[in-house]
This record gives sequence, structure tokens and C-alpha cells, in this order.
Amino acid sequence: MTADRRMTSEELLQELRAALDAHTGWIPALCAPDGPAGLPADAGLSAVVERLLEFASASAVPASLASMLQRCAEAADMALVTEGAVQYGHLGTAYAYLTQARGLAGRDDR
Repeated sequence: MTADRRMTSEELLQELRAALDAHTGWIPALCAPDGPAGLPADAGLSAVVERLLEFASASAVPASLASMLQRCAEAADMALVTEGAVQYGHLGTAYAYLTQARGLAGRDDR
């Protein structure tokens, strides 16, 4: 993404899906093989929210990361009940928490 263009709502949702992808997602990889399973690439937002909540409470996820995933799920959940710019804002917030969680996961690998 360039600085000239903002991600669309669909692109933000796609980023959430990609992190939870059953085959390539970094979140399922954290908990493999004993954690929750990933999602198919075309999962809906409600399934994304549910799975984020499952990962947030998984014993294999460090507490600091679980907290970020919980916040990500809460923001994505708010996007389910809103429309337009407000929905976009919630998806953007969820993406921001996801990005922070990814950074924390990278630091935990060291």
C-alpha cells in the first residue's frame, strides 16, 4: 500500500482473514498443532470474530498477544453492527490491533 491510498473495508477484512488462514495464517501457526484451527480464505466477518476470540483464549497464546487479539476481535465485532464510515473505522481499528499483535508475536519468537 502506498501513502496515497487507504485500504478499503474489503482489504482490511482480507488482512484479518489472511492472518487466520488455515494454511498460511500466522495466528494458527502460533498454536499448531494443539490450538484452534484456522479459517478458509472466504470466511465471513462473524467467523473471523469468533476465531479471533478462540485464539485470544487459547492457552498457547502469550497473555500480551491474547490481549491484542481480544481487542482486535472486539473491534471487528463492532464492524458487524455498523455501516459505512463507522464500519470502516472499526475494521481499521481491528487491523491496527492485528498489526500490533503481529509485532508482538515476532518479538516472542526471539
